[in-house]
Amino acid sequence: MKHGIRLGLLLTLLLALPAMVLRAQAPAPGAALTFLVLSDWGREGIHDTDRKTPGQLKVAKALAATAKAVQPSFLVTCGDNFHGKGVPAVKDPLWSENFEKVYADPALEIPWYVTLGNHDYEGNVEAELAYAKTHPRWIQPARYFSFTRTLADGTTALFVVLDSSPFVRQYQDDEQDVHHVHAQDPAAQLAWLKGVLESAKADWKLVFFHHPAYSASGKHGSTSELQAAWVPLFERYHVDACFSGHDHDLQHSHPAAGTVEYFGVGGGSETRPVGREAFTRFSRASLGFGLVALTRKVLTFTFINEQGEAIYTTKLTK
Repeated sequence: MKHGIRLGLLLTLLLALPAMVLRAQAPAPGAALTFLVLSDWGREGIHDTDRKTPGQLKVAKALAATAKAVQPSFLVTCGDNFHGKGVPAVKDPLWSENFEKVYADPALEIPWYVTLGNHDYEGNVEAELAYAKTHPRWIQPARYFSFTRTLADGTTALFVVLDSSPFVRQYQDDEQDVHHVHAQDPAAQLAWLKGVLESAKADWKLVFFHHPAYSASGKHGSTSELQAAWVPLFERYHVDACFSGHDHDLQHSHPAAGTVEYFGVGGGSETRPVGREAFTRFSRASLGFGLVALTRKVLTFTFINEQGEAIYTTKLTK
């Protein structure tokens, strides 16, 4: 899809065309599962207007407009829910200033499945887990977890939320443990991931984490530790797509030797320059987020920028 397409046309493409596919397969009307993906979003919150480029508020406005139009079932974050030093406590003002008052539109009062990022680890991860126990919109039962959804026609989708920071060697080698990962057990998480993927019977398998396995950004780029630990499992157990953040841009990557699609959705509040690599299918230094429409045979992924424009769309088919 060419860039600059407004939300009205986007909805036609995402809702009308998938409906045509659904009619051809004769499941119940409205069988598509629609959800949003947002990463690297937590920044100055309601104080974002004090900045020259109030990125978080701009994206929040477009996110709400999209949610009103497509009525997604839920939203998944890919980490850095609180930039800087994370959130210090469960009753900190950041919860109101950075989350509740920024994403206050009723259309966004949907479940938010929360992934941890490196900035969350610089703060108090336990505060995020504790907040989830009393605030039903914030779903974060553990540092890593999975859930499933069943479409109206019986199609099943597995969603796996992973915790990438403990796998990053730079954080583990830091004697000061700035990211507070020393107490975490990457081997245990890896064994859990293998078990979840190995036993899964879902039609679609989607995985969410913070650090990108593949990225063309000069700031961080690809994460070799995840390529070594996770990517072989993704390939072996036929994961369809992975979603991440960390690099503040929008990317779609597909390694030539693999079958898994990788989407970087790190434009939730700030942008940085981004390049291209051999695995790059799309890259842009843009604010924005992802919109996914899932049917039995088709996954439609769209990047939407802070103006509410669809700047890239691709389809995965079974």
